[in-house]
Amino acid sequence: MKNRGGEVGEASQEQGAGLRFGDCFGFPLRTPEARRDVLVGALFLLTTLPGWILNLGHRLEVVYRIFHDEPPYFRGFRPILFVFKRGLTAWLAIAIYLAPSATCAFAAWLLWPGPWATTLVVVAVAAFALAVFSLPGGMTFNAAFRDVSYLYRPDKAFRRALEGGRVYLKAWVIGGTAVLLSFLGLAVMGIGFLATSVWAWTVVGYAFSRALALSTRASTDSAD
Repeated sequence: MKNRGGEVGEASQEQGAGLRFGDCFGFPLRTPEARRDVLVGALFLLTTLPGWILNLGHRLEVVYRIFHDEPPYFRGFRPILFVFKRGLTAWLAIAIYLAPSATCAFAAWLLWPGPWATTLVVVAVAAFALAVFSLPGGMTFNAAFRDVSYLYRPDKAFRRALEGGRVYLKAWVIGGTAVLLSFLGLAVMGIGFLATSVWAWTVVGYAFSRALALSTRASTDSAD
């Protein structure tokens, strides 16, 4: 019998075989509801951090509906308090994941120049790379199962990221390209970046959900 990790990995390769730039880039614009949510999300960003948290919670809910095959995937930001709570939980997890790197970098700055400072810089870079690699694994499965353990147990997040294999790396390429393209929005009086940023991070969420085979419902792993 295959273990659940193996099933997720195999399903990820099958699902990810269809991972395409065009599909991912078009996902946030495919329906009137999707386009509306991009524009509303852009308006929320005018509130800075609260709007960013709301957009994060919204993306988690979109991935949840993809996983459970519950279209329409874009249903606005309702109920807004629930969406905000989802985003806040994820935002706190991001802060926790990045805290070791930030702490080491700050300590290196205080001790610079010196041998310990160089060591701390290396540790900070390694910790940052590990956190950034693991976060989408935890974030995506948290979105699918509404299970915060995927956010607050880095070992689970890291395993899920590894199980994505080459397809997970392809999702990184697609998501990274979308984020870079979003800066073109700055050409539209700067404010265009709000909409292109929401579009780009929705692409990121969709790409990782596809890469980790969530729409196949390949795993109900709650016993880790």
